[in-house]
Amino acid sequence: MKRATFVSLTILFTACGGRSLLPMGHGAPPPVRDSGVVGNPPTVMEAGAAPTGGGIGLTVHEWGTFTSVNSSAGALMEGLHHEEEALPTFVYGRGTLGGGAMPDAGMKSLERQPTGVTQKLETPVLYFYGAGIPSVRVRVDFPKGVISEWYPRAAAFGPEVVTTSTTLMTVAGGFMEWRATLTPSTSPSVFLPVPPEHIWAPSRRVASLPVQVGTENEQFIFYRGLGTFTLPIQIDVDANGLINLHNQSSDASPAVFLLRVHTGGGAIVDLGPLPAGGRITGVPLPTGGKEHDLAVYMADAQNRIAEAIQATGLYADEARAMVETWSRSYFQSMGLRVLYVVPRAWTDSLLPLTVEPTPRELVRTLVGRVEILAPAEERELLARVVAAAAAGLAPATVIQQLGRLAEPKLRRALELTTDPTARAWCQAAVTAAAAMP
Repeated sequence: MKRATFVSLTILFTACGGRSLLPMGHGAPPPVRDSGVVGNPPTVMEAGAAPTGGGIGLTVHEWGTFTSVNSSAGALMEGLHHEEEALPTFVYGRGTLGGGAMPDAGMKSLERQPTGVTQKLETPVLYFYGAGIPSVRVRVDFPKGVISEWYPRAAAFGPEVVTTSTTLMTVAGGFMEWRATLTPSTSPSVFLPVPPEHIWAPSRRVASLPVQVGTENEQFIFYRGLGTFTLPIQIDVDANGLINLHNQSSDASPAVFLLRVHTGGGAIVDLGPLPAGGRITGVPLPTGGKEHDLAVYMADAQNRIAEAIQATGLYADEARAMVETWSRSYFQSMGLRVLYVVPRAWTDSLLPLTVEPTPRELVRTLVGRVEILAPAEERELLARVVAAAAAGLAPATVIQQLGRLAEPKLRRALELTTDPTARAWCQAAVTAAAAMP
């Protein structure tokens, strides 16, 4: 019997899904990219069956997002390992081994506190379509990161979980492999339940083929992780509050959006595509129009982003699942951010993917989310830190006030302050924030 060949495909972020159980019928995504052969990984955990038979028109779609934080000067800030959107308890994680075998570090389910994290890889999900495909084998590599959470159960993953060391964990050299059966007759009623408002729910509302690994059934394959890397897009804000973007690569982004959310309202600006080597300069903070009507802004922003990612080849239900999954962090979280469609070449480089049988059609759509610390926010942050240090406040009080991005914000304040007392307080606050979930 011939040994199966594994064709390396670069996929990025493809959502979670599950509504009707139609095996086919969606439009055609871009053609597959064949980039060579990938060897079998060392097995850390075995599960599922090996793929069997050939597929007739296998289509694979993936969507997801990664998040970073930029200072006004355009520098990436560390400290992105904290949980922002909690997952269901049935999801596996390195920090729990999926069954509570060890204490969860509470940091995106890593077993130890990481260092140098500048990117959150969020909700990459893989959807499958086609007929006559009994099973699939999927491997995703993350050379500059680690996959920390996933579902269903993986057949193998790396690097190996280490709990005995007290040193900080470097996030690099990650990979994960699944061996799943495609089950067109599976009813969503067998999925583990989640509340309808949960972040997990929208990704199930997609007409893909459900997957099964052992006794676990789901509408998709899901994974999430942390990385340490810089992408060739520069975003900064000048002293006048004007925003500048520079694509420093030879790959174009087809769509870029600027969003701002504050108390009582929000606004979105469509900046159009960002060509290879191109610049968008002197963009003012979004104001006016839908600024004071949160409901109208929300609907407008969701529709614009959904249209942009559907144009990459995602199906309409997949695009809608993505924007609904990220409704809070994309469109409701306070702050200034840029959302852009990541060039496919960047995705392929960051997350090489192997699928067997080889898909006839493959779409990978990743959205980059860059949270921006504008000069006005940095000045306010610096004043807060100086006042807290002078008053002798406990760092935990300020960390709680700063919320989901406390660590990168404190790191920026540490860069800006020159007062010795404030610097000492801020360093203690950064250390405390880094160790928190």
